[in-house]
Amino acid sequence: MAKEKILKYEGYDISESLALSTGGGIEDWENISKSHVEMYRKYTPLDPDDFVLEVGCGMGRDAIELSKILSKEGKYVGFDIMKSSIEWANENIAKKHKNFKFYYYDIESPIHNSSGSIKTTDIRLPAKASSVDRIFLHSVFTHMFERDILHYLKEFNRVLKSDGLVLASFFIIDEPALRSLRSGRAIKNRHPLSFEHKLNAGCYVNDPDYPEGAVGFTPKKLKQMLRKSGLGIAGGHVHRGAWSGLKGSTGQDVLILGKQSRLDGFLQYAQPMKFTNR
Repeated sequence: MAKEKILKYEGYDISESLALSTGGGIEDWENISKSHVEMYRKYTPLDPDDFVLEVGCGMGRDAIELSKILSKEGKYVGFDIMKSSIEWANENIAKKHKNFKFYYYDIESPIHNSSGSIKTTDIRLPAKASSVDRIFLHSVFTHMFERDILHYLKEFNRVLKSDGLVLASFFIIDEPALRSLRSGRAIKNRHPLSFEHKLNAGCYVNDPDYPEGAVGFTPKKLKQMLRKSGLGIAGGHVHRGAWSGLKGSTGQDVLILGKQSRLDGFLQYAQPMKFTNR
């Protein structure tokens, strides 16, 4: 049996299997890390003393980068449903940085944890009400359905400070994205997505036999979920991703969310969702 590849990065030894379970692999690790930090700098600027919560943190790729940004007065909490990833993060990152904590939740997921003992809707985020400055989640809602996403959004509203922000990625299924997918541009870019299968109102999946593999929502459905959760889109627009073959500044579509009470006048739910490729 071939010996597993190890990436030496920022003082850590990262195995190829754990890197793959976090998204991407060893070859993509540094590029993805830097792209995430750039997104935070551009869309959700961080203060060194902030409290950051990450959903689906994996083995801590973003946590490693955030440990160089957050001060000792800052705080990071990450959680994931991959037990081996959380064990690695606690044995490596948390031992070096006492203000970083990682939690494993045994959530049932056909993709990652089919034998899980609890449901997403059983989860209460590990933070007090109105205590969190920033919430980050990449490629999490792209594998989830409305009920579970709405549960998380309501929890975000509970734990966020009044001026707190969420950076979350989605597949947003609008006409420009669908036209681009049908044209084959996305296939050429090695993204074998089509979203031809309507699961229910406002929700599309890539493969009906493997629905959680890729889940997308229409702008109307997303706005309905946000309205119910008490969150809104900061700035009123979405950062278009390049996943469909359209010009975009990110991979998946990215929304920056905040409490509706702080965003009055920025998001009008009856108006079309605005996209930007910046």
